[in-house]
Order: sequence, then structure tokens, then C-alpha cells
Amino acid sequence: MDAEFARLGLAERSVRLLTGRDIWASITPLLSPRRNLVAAFGHVGPGAAALLPLQPGDTLITDAGLDSVLAGTTSPHALLHWVKAGVAVHSLRGLNAKLVIAEDDPAFVVVGSADVTAAGPRQLFEAVTVSTEKHTVEEAQEAWLEWADLAGPSLTAGDLEPLLEQYGAGKLVTPARPATSTPRATARPVVTTRPATPVRPAAATPPPSPVRPAPPAPSPVRPAPPAPSPVRPAVTETPDTPAEPETTAPAEVAATTGSETPEPVAAPAGTEPAEETDVPRPSWPRPAELYLVSLVEGGEPSAEAEYRLEELSREYSHPGENGEAPFRVELFWADDGQGQDPPRTLRGGVHVIRVYSQKQGRALVGSRTEAPGLVLQAYTDEFAYPRRTYCYLLTRETAAQPAFGDLRKGLATIGEKPNFRNSFQVPRKIEALLALWPDLGFDPR
Repeated sequence: MDAEFARLGLAERSVRLLTGRDIWASITPLLSPRRNLVAAFGHVGPGAAALLPLQPGDTLITDAGLDSVLAGTTSPHALLHWVKAGVAVHSLRGLNAKLVIAEDDPAFVVVGSADVTAAGPRQLFEAVTVSTEKHTVEEAQEAWLEWADLAGPSLTAGDLEPLLEQYGAGKLVTPARPATSTPRATARPVVTTRPATPVRPAAATPPPSPVRPAPPAPSPVRPAPPAPSPVRPAVTETPDTPAEPETTAPAEVAATTGSETPEPVAAPAGTEPAEETDVPRPSWPRPAELYLVSLVEGGEPSAEAEYRLEELSREYSHPGENGEAPFRVELFWADDGQGQDPPRTLRGGVHVIRVYSQKQGRALVGSRTEAPGLVLQAYTDEFAYPRRTYCYLLTRETAAQPAFGDLRKGLATIGEKPNFRNSFQVPRKIEALLALWPDLGFDPR
């Protein structure tokens, strides 16, 4: 990987322009070892799989309409090969882009004039830009997501097989150009290498998120002490009241048996009952109504919101039972006008998946995506400007850390797309989302 970057002059640069007749000879080795590829090519020709090394789980958007198939500009044979290999293929009429994004580390984008077709190499003069610059990659991801939202559901083998016989059936036959006696001018050589400029790409590490506040400090208000244990009743001193006859029974027994009555054992100084036993394990039902919420990181919660977080944390935080993951309460907020206004139907009992972005509420392929949480409370601060919605979630720890691109792919396997306006209530859609966190675990119904 590093050798390919260095060979293309990207070791000390963030952008490189490639030109020539055999562009894919430079692009394919750069993409082959990568995973998490998303691509958009309006036209896909024969032999495309040898040039664009898509793997199971990758996604391609193309124009697979009947007009393109009849004209021979999009090959259903190439698309069928990818679909059978596990690549998600979508069709968008009118697409003419030539774009591929590698979302591994370092992420980069390849965009230019080259179609993904074996007929192009060594015949056409092409120009392609390769860039690892952070903002350029994010802009490419935004554009790709917009096309994905407009595209139809992922194509199946049943969609493509009827098109095999239609491929090229409507292609126009261009008559051969008569030979001329005038010799053609010799093409000028194309320079494909230039001195490298030491410009390092910007750091891709995002700033720390203030959305998830630090765990609140222990509250000075402790819960009520537990009820007295029935095993060892409390001893109440009543010096003015004569002892009842029953109180002498242990002494009499001791006298007859020759043993002494054991004194109560005092607890060590500074030892207090464990607070976790005072809080019952909260209910953790499997989601029946699930929302996606697009959030922008930043801002600070109000004092009232933080106070509610402390109260709910004392009520619901729990270490788990029998080795299960612990429970905790988290707070998130969303302001109106961020691009994806928060749903007004959030209420206790529904579940929420949070998708974080730094681009006006628009989720990117690599956006951080948090595991589903159970809504405990939600309210809107009408006096804030802009108006702000606060939501408190009961969450559990999980080892899975999927990105928004993984969520899109999970829904694409069942022919669905992310929806930030309405909730998911169909079981198969909810299960496709929950599969991203296989270790989350829910209470049996």
C-alpha cells in the first residue's frame, strides 16, 4: 500500500493528477488491497471487474437503465458478476460520474474521466485525480450519499438476467470512415510524472466530541438506607423500660449450656453498603420502534438538562447481572436547523441510533454511529435559541463500532435505505440494523 502511494508521488503530497492512455494500470493496484470501497460510474463496460476490484460488502452506483443497456454503455454481464460476488449494485438514471472512494486508512478518492471498461485502456487519453486531502474526501462522500439516496434499491440477479439479451441490441452502427491520403500528425507524448511537492495531508483525527458528557460527579444526596435486615434485628435501647422476661432467655440458656451469648459483630469503620444493590436491574426490551437521528457535535447542555442526567443516572445505572454488560444513561441533544431536524415523536420506550457528523447534520459514510439506546425521557427546550431537543438514553457497552457506511450496507442487503424522518417498525428492517451490534443482547420477550 505504501509502495503504491510512493510510486504515485503521494507519500509527501495530498493530491496527484494522473494522465495517459493506461490510467487503470495505476488505479487498480492502488485499490486492490483496499476494503470498504464505494464507487459511482455511470457506464460499466465488459471486463470491468478486472479494473475495479470490488469485494463483498462494497457498493457501486451506476446507470443500469434499459436505455443504457440497449446502447451498450452499461454491461449487465459485469453487474451480474459483482452482484453474485456480494457487491451491492444500485441504479441511478442519468448518472455520468466516474468516482471511487477508499474508506480505509488513509482514505482517498479517485475521480476523473476514465470509465470502468476494458475498451478504454490504451485507446483513450484520460485524466484522473487521486487525493487523500480530508475535506476533498468528505465532499466526495457527501456527493456519493446524495446519489445513493436518489438511486433505487440494490439490484438482484433476477433484475439483471433479463437484460443480458438486451445488451447492445440498440447500439447504433457507425459506418467506417474512409481512408484519407493525408497522414495523421504524430500524437505528442503525455507527461505523467511531475516533481513531488512536500505537502502533507491534513490530520484526519476529529476533535473530541462534547456530545457525550463525562460521567456526572457523585451526588451528595444518597438514596435512602436499605431496610433493616430480618436476620439481625436492630437493638433499641430503652433504659427507662424494664426488660421483658423474654430477654433473659438467652442468658438462661447460656447458663445451662455453659456458653456465652456472642456479641454482635460491628462493621469495619468506613464500610458502607454497595449502592449498586439498591438499584434494581433496568428492563432492556428488544426494539419495536427504532429511529435514526443525525446529530452535529458541539455545544453544551443546559443546567436543567445536566440535573436530569444526574437524577436518571442514579435511578438506572447498573453494573449488570451474571457478567452481562453494565447499563448507563447518556444524554444527547439536537438543535433545529442542523439539516436533519430531530424527530418530534421521540418518547419513552422507543429506541434511537445516533449518527454523528460535522457537516450540517448530513451523515457521511465514515460518520460515527452509536449503538441503539432506549429512550427514558425526551423534551424540547422551547426557550433555547435555536430550539433544542434533549433526549436521555439507557445504553449498554458493546465492542462493535460500525460507521454509517456499514449501516447503509446492512439496510441495502434487504433493499432499504436510511430514513431520518420516520421510525423503523418492520421487524426485518430492525433486525438488519441490530445485526451491526451482535453482542448488545436484549431481554427475552
